[in-house]
Amino acid sequence: MRILLLLLSAVSLISFVPQAAAQAPAAAPAATNPAAKIRVVTRNLEPFSFEKEGRRVGYAAELWDQLARETKLDYEVKVVNSAAEIIEELKNKTADVGVGAISVTAKREEVIDFTQPFYESGLQVLVNGGSGSFADSIFSLVKNLFNVELIGAFLLLMVTVFVISHLVWRFEHPLNGDQWPEDYKKGMLESFWWTISTLLVGGADNKGPIGVGGRIVAIVWMLLSIVLVSLLTASFTTTLTVNTLKGDINGPSDLPGRKVATVKGSTTETWLTAKGAKVVPYATVTECVAALKVKDVDAVVYDAPVLQYEAGKLNDEKLQMVGPVFERQNYSFALQQDSVLREHLNQALLKLTEQGVGNDLRKKYFGEDK
Repeated sequence: MRILLLLLSAVSLISFVPQAAAQAPAAAPAATNPAAKIRVVTRNLEPFSFEKEGRRVGYAAELWDQLARETKLDYEVKVVNSAAEIIEELKNKTADVGVGAISVTAKREEVIDFTQPFYESGLQVLVNGGSGSFADSIFSLVKNLFNVELIGAFLLLMVTVFVISHLVWRFEHPLNGDQWPEDYKKGMLESFWWTISTLLVGGADNKGPIGVGGRIVAIVWMLLSIVLVSLLTASFTTTLTVNTLKGDINGPSDLPGRKVATVKGSTTETWLTAKGAKVVPYATVTECVAALKVKDVDAVVYDAPVLQYEAGKLNDEKLQMVGPVFERQNYSFALQQDSVLREHLNQALLKLTEQGVGNDLRKKYFGEDK
């Protein structure tokens, strides 16, 4: 009997072991093992990830460091030159996490994964204009007055004045030689005076056509003068207001055909090319802004927070952000395709967001609290 009880107990234990094993929690991903170092790839781009006093700092770099501590990840950092190289490292699985101002795009999503977004950004335009000296303002005014459109309109007006003056002299000098002399030069001078006076003030004192032909031309010219004065006034007002006071680039719609600097290999370069801008690529945003200051380019287009940070460092009031933020995009930490880290990082990232870590970093690097 004792032997039978021992056998039954042994069978029960054997059947219980597989069941307990099935109910045991799944092991944590190997990549989250504190003994394994996570391979982080980044690039130097202020204010998101850069070296300062021998430490890796910046909005994204410091957020990642807190995220790694929250998930108990040990990591090592490799620095590359561009966002394209970060994507390539993750695609080839030679890195585990990409850290920096990495935009989430459909094309990138095809080959890598992303965490929850940690920063909402977009593109903006930086120009070299704004408030300069009084001499600069006068120069800008004169420059904008002598543009192709206004010169063309003025030449067309002069041709019209000449034609009207000739017709009035042609009809009037046989009938009214006192006011329109028969000599062509003298007659045309008198005719010019009448035509311009009619254009500007509606007529000339003690001078006017008396013949039928001359009066018909005069009526046509008076009606035409109303239209011409309105068009010229609108053209001058638009030119002076838009070009002189605000500059000739006021947003993304003004970029086609203009020389625009951006970072080589960025998604911004692709966007500008598609919009018809004359793209001038540089290795860094700092080089782009330097080219704008010496007027090698007409504008710089790049991620709004990066441009604001770079322009703010120079403390130059002529460097101004113009137009709205467009082509809005999100920054995220980049991961390998189907990365086992994704869920763990997302949970920790949401926790840090609720604790206000993101707002603290915004205040530190951008002086804003959102």
